[in-house]
Amino acid sequence: MPGERRPLEIMLALPVKGDAEAAPLVILSHGFLLEGSEYTSYGLHLASHGLAVALPTYRMSLLDADHRRLAEQLRLVIDHLAQEADTGSLSGSVDASQLGLAGHSLGGKLSFMVAAQSAFPAAVAGIDPVDGGGPGIASDERFPAVVPEKVAALPIPILLIGAELGGQVRFGQACAPLDRNYQRFFEAATGNAVEVTQLGAGHMQYLDDPDCGLACLVCVQGSARSEEIRLSAQAYLTAFFVGHLEDRAEALTWLEHRLVEDELAGRVVVRRKD
Repeated sequence: MPGERRPLEIMLALPVKGDAEAAPLVILSHGFLLEGSEYTSYGLHLASHGLAVALPTYRMSLLDADHRRLAEQLRLVIDHLAQEADTGSLSGSVDASQLGLAGHSLGGKLSFMVAAQSAFPAAVAGIDPVDGGGPGIASDERFPAVVPEKVAALPIPILLIGAELGGQVRFGQACAPLDRNYQRFFEAATGNAVEVTQLGAGHMQYLDDPDCGLACLVCVQGSARSEEIRLSAQAYLTAFFVGHLEDRAEALTWLEHRLVEDELAGRVVVRRKD
């Protein structure tokens, strides 16, 4: 992609809409040392409900990860897709002015970082987001915090989906430490926010393949079925973004009913702010 010294790939999932209006855009960012392709099923699911979905892959390593630079890569993705939607290959099929940001783990933090620095997003969602730096590395400069100030300043709807067991330690450090996890994002929010704790879920059970290798081995895996965790998260995200990006109240009503049903069934715990 132009403007980036290292390769920056973007997978796109586009809805089949015929002559319908251009689709709102959701950019879903991956977790630390992962890739956009590991969330392909999210793109396909959201696209099947009329949303255009971008799954970028940010280049980083264990030692050189700098959240400021990664947030800049996300901004480049937004600018690139907005240009393509305006005058390029996505013209007429994607409406980048109706933008939602989402991400898993580090990708969730990056989504909130960029949302706080931009007037573009209409809604933002985190999938077990972590407001921290690299394992064993402390640097406020490389890893600027988004909680509480940046999250508190957001005037847009927020959805936070969290793994109950993300804060448990398997090797050395939890993948989603309790003092920096999704609950802290929710507590910092001052406007319209929903927090969904998925019971029995581990931090990496959101991936298409929760047995992804070393990155997945370091995280605790819960007793809940990974497929159920992933499909539920996709359903919540889809209803949230369809409701807020397309201004469809029925989608938000469906989401509320689904959350009540899942809570009664003992699958989730939900907190809300208006």
